[in-house]
Amino acid sequence: MKKLFVLLLSVMVLPLASSAQSLPKTVQEVRKMYADAHQAIADMDLEEHMLCRMVSTSQCNMPAVGIRKETITTYFNNADRDEDWYPIFRPFFITRKFNASVRQFYEEYLFDMKSGRLVFAFLQGDSYEHETKDETRYYFGEDGLISENIKGDRIAEADAVVRYAESLRAASVALMAEH
Repeated sequence: MKKLFVLLLSVMVLPLASSAQSLPKTVQEVRKMYADAHQAIADMDLEEHMLCRMVSTSQCNMPAVGIRKETITTYFNNADRDEDWYPIFRPFFITRKFNASVRQFYEEYLFDMKSGRLVFAFLQGDSYEHETKDETRYYFGEDGLISENIKGDRIAEADAVVRYAESLRAASVALMAEH
């Protein structure tokens, strides 16, 4: 009876443990996911890859800033299907390029393919003096922030980056759902 209880408990707990283990635990694991994402993007035009790209560009005139241009590119894995066999679009990598006056900014957000959680964020922007670029890198895992790497001034706090990345991911999913 005791063996049966242990067997049943392990059958119920193992799937939960394996889903939690899908998120990275180290910076090296995040870097491997990043390299794999870039390789998938480089290969995305090959027929056997189930990926797609959505590019959104906006331009507007803003007071004290001038013409502000922004381009957001979202890369989706659409290998999964729903019950009617329609693709389920899962964003795994988002880039954002924009300006604030003459300052240029670039951001990257890497998401775990299974859970959809943010695992890496890279933010780069011209410093106020325009002589250097400020860079902030955040690495996230199953327990939250694993590491941060800041060159120059911090561009944004980790919790704000997570919220913004999630809003970008959700907006991208909503836009693709209309296709």
